[in-house]
Amino acid sequence: MAALPRIRPRPPAGLCVLIGLLLTLSAGAAPLTPAPAVHEVDWDTSPLDLNLRGLNGERFRFQCPSGKARPGQVIGSGPYTDGSTICAAAVHAGVIKAAGGGLVTIEIRPGEAHYEGSWRHFIQSERYERFWSGSFLIVTPDGTDRPL
Repeated sequence: MAALPRIRPRPPAGLCVLIGLLLTLSAGAAPLTPAPAVHEVDWDTSPLDLNLRGLNGERFRFQCPSGKARPGQVIGSGPYTDGSTICAAAVHAGVIKAAGGGLVTIEIRPGEAHYEGSWRHFIQSERYERFWSGSFLIVTPDGTDRPL
């Protein structure tokens, strides 16, 4: 018995025209990018808690509530260790005020050989003299990094 030839079904002509039209329109359009998600955090949350280490160059947005930093929550002066809390580092960097909280964007960075401490915006950040495996920067509302 001879093998039957394969028959491929052809899509309807209207479908081909529609696909062609969509491809033509999408070629000239700017790509759509979703708005970055905003995650709510508290005054104890660090990038390390959120497993962000190693996502170097990635930016994340957080909503910090009003609150108050406790001693030892911030290590570094920008960059900060990824064990530092996001909200306290944002106040230290001058991007938000503790009493009002606010929207904070961070950028994940590789670790540093050491971190300097400093007194800024009523927060004393700690110095760390050894290598730490992950860092982050606070990004200002205009999109620039804040490594003061």
